[in-house]
Amino acid sequence: MQRLRVTFFHEATTDALYSQAIAGTTPIVNSVQNIDRVRTFGLETAFDGSDVGVKGLDLQGSLTWTDSRIQANSSYVSTPGDTIGKQQPRVPKWRASALATWKFSSALSASYGLRYGSEQFGTLNNSDPNGFAYQAFSKYFTTDVRVRWVINRHWSAALGIDNLNNYQYWNFHPYPQRTYSAELKVSL
Repeated sequence: MQRLRVTFFHEATTDALYSQAIAGTTPIVNSVQNIDRVRTFGLETAFDGSDVGVKGLDLQGSLTWTDSRIQANSSYVSTPGDTIGKQQPRVPKWRASALATWKFSSALSASYGLRYGSEQFGTLNNSDPNGFAYQAFSKYFTTDVRVRWVINRHWSAALGIDNLNNYQYWNFHPYPQRTYSAELKVSL
């Protein structure tokens, strides 16, 4: 079975809460304030299929494009209008994921996954100096691999590597780099 879904989405937000600088304060003081208006458009495609082209090969994937822009913001005026038209913080323009699982038999399978997120910002005026540092938000591209063996109806084992390509990326703090996992599971 195979499914393809395409979704268009739109959101108009008024008075979105965000921690931002209070205009005219010295020294600069941050507080939670309203962003007057944010407009978001997006398009997502997603695919899910079993036995795709080859018996035992399952594929899943999605690709999302988002345009989320600040339309009005009377609270933050480092430079008048510097946030208008800027990308909403922590919302990347592009995100993608893919997962391929090959079932060699009913007992043995292997999976390979990919995840991607484009550049994103942590500041309202998108002036982040470096997305690859503490308190910053960066793009990312990671790959994961996992092998699972069903030993019998009660026991299974798995080995995996997350962030196989050892990509260094940040979301306020660093995400884990290459990570190994081993699992032994018993079901009663």
